[in-house]
Amino acid sequence: MGAIFLMIVLTLGLGTFGFWIYALIEIISDEYKNDTDKIIWFLLVFFLPFVGTIIYYFSGRNRISLPREDEYV
Repeated sequence: MGAIFLMIVLTLGLGTFGFWIYALIEIISDEYKNDTDKIIWFLLVFFLPFVGTIIYYFSGRNRISLPREDEYV
């Protein structure tokens, strides 16, 4: 029973960590209306990994970032 619990916890932990890293990379690589928004989102996600990432994906991701240049083609 302990091994199964450990596997579940490790899987969830690695998934959450990967989701957090992906959010940070997306924030850094996207273009924003101004640099202040980018810095605020980065700090929020960096210092509040789980909560900040969820808030970013449900509210900030679609409202703040501008379309990339390759999306215009």
